[in-house]
Amino acid sequence: MAEKVNLKWQNRFSHETGYVKSVSPKNGYFVNTFNKEEAKKYLSKASVERDLAFLNSIGEMENNVFFMEP
Repeated sequence: MAEKVNLKWQNRFSHETGYVKSVSPKNGYFVNTFNKEEAKKYLSKASVERDLAFLNSIGEMENNVFFMEP
């Protein structure tokens, strides 16, 4: 992955959107932001995949769709 990307989410029901600001696997949650400038910047596909696996494990993918955005 040559450029930095953010993880954006959209709620399947309300269609509300936001960005992943940070994740805390140790504490079992992620922090949301609506400001793209505050969102976590991913530098590798592996780091995106790691956070997506965590988000799935805590049930966030049941109600939300996550996708990469440059």
